Amino acid sequence: MSKKHLDYDDRLEQQYKRLGTRNPRCRCCGEANPFCLQLHHIAGRKHDGHVEIVCANCHLKLSDKQRDHVPPGSAKPVGPLARIGHYLHGLADFLAMVVVTLREFAACLIEAARCAVTP
Repeated sequence: MSKKHLDYDDRLEQQYKRLGTRNPRCRCCGEANPFCLQLHHIAGRKHDGHVEIVCANCHLKLSDKQRDHVPPGSAKPVGPLARIGHYLHGLADFLAMVVVTLREFAACLIEAARCAVTP
């Protein structure tokens, strides 16, 4: 085997280890390329350690939404209630993205069924 192939295999193994699975998928859109996948802190890194696998695009969208969870200029809430609040905000953002994907998948399946059915 060539050195390049071994390097790729090593990088792939590193990605699997970082993501914690050998079958990673973006939880929002379904992207499966491990080199495109990242770990997103649902509540934000400062508030909770729970992460989900998302692609780079979905990660950027979710992280941007987290910036609006506390209005600019307001005091930063702290403590367990704030942690729960941040988690629920992040989870709502995450689920909203999943709903969009579910609607897209549903439309594709309905269209496929329409094409597969013969009158």
